[in-house]
Amino acid sequence: MSAITIDELTDVLMNLVEDDSIEFEYEIHEDTETGYFTIECKMFDTEFLIMPLGGGPFYDDLLLTAFFSAYLDPEVLCTEFNSRHKFASAVPITVESDDGDDEDDRQIIEVEKLVLLQGGVTDEHLEATIKLWTGMLMHAEQLFEGPTVEATDGDDD
Repeated sequence: MSAITIDELTDVLMNLVEDDSIEFEYEIHEDTETGYFTIECKMFDTEFLIMPLGGGPFYDDLLLTAFFSAYLDPEVLCTEFNSRHKFASAVPITVESDDGDDEDDRQIIEVEKLVLLQGGVTDEHLEATIKLWTGMLMHAEQLFEGPTVEATDGDDD
C-alpha cells in the first residue's frame, strides 16, 4: 500500500492485539475540529503514539512518537541515543511552565520514527516496524533512566 486509511491501520493494530506473544492495546482519538487522528498505544507497558500524516482519508505516512522524562542532561542523552540508533531519533524539548517562570520549565525527550508508505508497504511490514519500534523504546527507557555518559566517564569511585 502507498497510503493507508484509519480502518486499514486499525486492522493492522488488531493483528497485534490478537497476537498471544505480546501485550498490545490501543485507543484512537479524533480531533473533530481538525480531523486529525492520534492513536495511543501500549505494548509491554511501553507507551507511544501513532499519528497518521497527510490528508485523510488516505494517509501517506505515519509518525511514531514517544516521550521520556529528562532527569539527567537531555542533550547528552539524545546524542548517546542518536549515535546508537539509526532507526529513530531523539530530541530534547522544553515544556514551558504555566506560570511563565523559566526556572519552572522542564525538559523532556521526544523519540520519533517516520514510517514512509510510498512505494508500497504490507501489513506485515507495519506490524514488524511497530514491534521493532517498541523494542527500541524499551531499550531507550534503560538509557534515559540510567546514568549519563558524563556521569560514568572518568568516575573511578
